[in-house]
Amino acid sequence: MRIFLILALLCSLLLSSCEFFTPDTSRALSQTRQIEEMQKQTQQLERQADALEHLVDRSSGAGGASGAGRASGAGITIPISP
Repeated sequence: MRIFLILALLCSLLLSSCEFFTPDTSRALSQTRQIEEMQKQTQQLERQADALEHLVDRSSGAGGASGAGRASGAGITIPISP
């Protein structure tokens, strides 16, 4: 009976010491999830920017010279009023 008690105490000590030696494990997992979520949001924003650029290209292609009156940077086309 003493052996079981000693083993139980030893197991509980080892499990509690894991948190003592690696306290940032849960924080690191949380940060990893946040980075993954930010990457998903970045991809979504890039798709939205591409869709907006496509719409601008379609609307300006019907009414005038392509590329005139627009500024472009970082893959995003922004219309400029004359």
